[in-house]
Amino acid sequence: MKKQRLKLISIHIKDSSHAVPLATASLKTQLDSKADIIGLLEVVLCDYYAHNSADYIADTICADSPEMIGFSTYLWNRKLVEKICKIIKAKFPDTIIFAGGAEATALPLTLLESAPFDFVIKGEGEIVLLEVMKRLLNSETLDGLAGVFLRGDAQNLDEDQQPVFDLNSLGSPYLLGTLDSAKYCGLLWELSRGCPFKCSFCFESRGIAGVRKFSLDRIQSELELFEENKVSQVFVLDPTFNSDIGRAKKILHMIQRIAPLIHFNFEVRTEFLDSEIASLFAQINCTLQIGLQSAHSDVLAQVNRSFDAGAFAEKISLINTAGVLFGLDLIFGLPGDTPDGFKESLNYALALQPNHLDIFRLTVLPGTALFDQADSLNLCAQKDAPYTLISSSTFSKFELEEAESLKLACDIFYNRGGAVGWLFMVLEELEIDASDFLSEFAKYLVVQKDPDLLTRNEICALQLSFVNKLFVKNNKKIFFPVIEDIIKINSALNKSLYTGPLAFVNANVYDDATIFRLSPATVSMSLKFDYNDLMSVGELNFEEFLDNFNQQKTYLVIYNCNGTIKSLIITRLLSRMLESMDGGISFKNLCANEREANRIEIREFLDFAIADQMVQLSFNVK
Repeated sequence: MKKQRLKLISIHIKDSSHAVPLATASLKTQLDSKADIIGLLEVVLCDYYAHNSADYIADTICADSPEMIGFSTYLWNRKLVEKICKIIKAKFPDTIIFAGGAEATALPLTLLESAPFDFVIKGEGEIVLLEVMKRLLNSETLDGLAGVFLRGDAQNLDEDQQPVFDLNSLGSPYLLGTLDSAKYCGLLWELSRGCPFKCSFCFESRGIAGVRKFSLDRIQSELELFEENKVSQVFVLDPTFNSDIGRAKKILHMIQRIAPLIHFNFEVRTEFLDSEIASLFAQINCTLQIGLQSAHSDVLAQVNRSFDAGAFAEKISLINTAGVLFGLDLIFGLPGDTPDGFKESLNYALALQPNHLDIFRLTVLPGTALFDQADSLNLCAQKDAPYTLISSSTFSKFELEEAESLKLACDIFYNRGGAVGWLFMVLEELEIDASDFLSEFAKYLVVQKDPDLLTRNEICALQLSFVNKLFVKNNKKIFFPVIEDIIKINSALNKSLYTGPLAFVNANVYDDATIFRLSPATVSMSLKFDYNDLMSVGELNFEEFLDNFNQQKTYLVIYNCNGTIKSLIITRLLSRMLESMDGGISFKNLCANEREANRIEIREFLDFAIADQMVQLSFNVK
């Protein structure tokens, strides 16, 4: 008997390190593990992106005439999925089409009515989809199957199928080969399901109480596979990684032992931070993301969160002292939040010196407690995806747009501009709040044609121009050369960090025809002051610095060696040589017109620079 073909479709926001079809792969792994299914059904995973057209996706899906198609639906792809479904049904009416995912779980009947789906699955899909496929393959109806919504049937929205209580009964998509971890630039890694908290704006707040966990044995096996396949970064899907602090510490010890070079992204809560776990985070390659959301306890109380500004800052100091990279999240427009309150939250957050600050307008997501309370809380939000707040009784539509401009200014100036290392110096010198500073920068951005497309170099130039303008305006022009050097250094450090190390390291063998290029993460620059002297700024204010140090031109190179950011003071000769590599240059031309002593210095430095991944060999000219 010919196998029927089921295509499981993932449509990602964009082609990025997050674009891993883990949800559909988990479904395929479960189906492929059952002997009574595998002989009758071929399950195929298909990946697309939100920029793909509905016609293109529909045509490619149906190129080999699959009998069944399942879509993983989220707020960013729902409209596109509906268009695709309509196109397919018009051309191939007998094809069975269904949907699952967050949108199907939150609004199963609405989704079912929005497009010609044959059915919609609410909740976790591994167990219920298995039963669905058994029935369909045996030509049985889906009537009475909990969590499955059929067109035209009266449905009980509160009747869900049972979630997977024992996660270890599910096979690992990575270990069983459904997903080849070597093929992705980043991976999603599921350690648990569920959240111990009940924040009313979060989708995780609904459903089964408590947290279900994958075994440490499975986690270790997956981690060993990631290391074997040289995975570069992993995004941990655990909304509160450190809620079980003992288990979290075991996993961090495991990562340190097995995969010390992989970069991990964790979501954590400050309540469960202590000095020991801060030290463990510092010993691996990782970034923490922490949900602050607001600096006002009365605002957070309305969404079922508690907050103590002093305690929060003390916990943040633990990871700051340990040298752990971390980011904070803010939401503007929460019930009771105001424009002034948002600015106060912004000032509080930036005073903690996070490595990045992610700001979001409130989304009133279906399936959350906040969605149910929206009318009583006077929250006016979009009725359809992406469900963003339009206005509230304390935040007008115009004020929300102003907050959006402040969000953009923070993202460009602080996050993409890598300003964590120096913004506080400027704010102290100018005696200005961070929110007022960024509000001024937001006006400065208006003249930019498309701020989202700014490169790191262009952002650095904007920062220098804007800060110079403010220093001149406030009669601080004499101090600008100091902060100019510091901004250039931090911009280079930021570029080097986020560009990452070379994936392939050249052998230290070259001849006259060998072409040299700067590695992508390498930045060569000249400074007005001695680099080592500049490191005292912060301990010394700008006036004290100029009282103690004179201008002294310095040549510096910053680069990434195996994930470690290095800086090196070099000679003018070597600086000139590195700058000539921007377009690629042969060794012969590097040494042209140089004295013998200089050629020796250049060759010795190149041997070191190649070994330390500062420069790379490109190709030989024939």
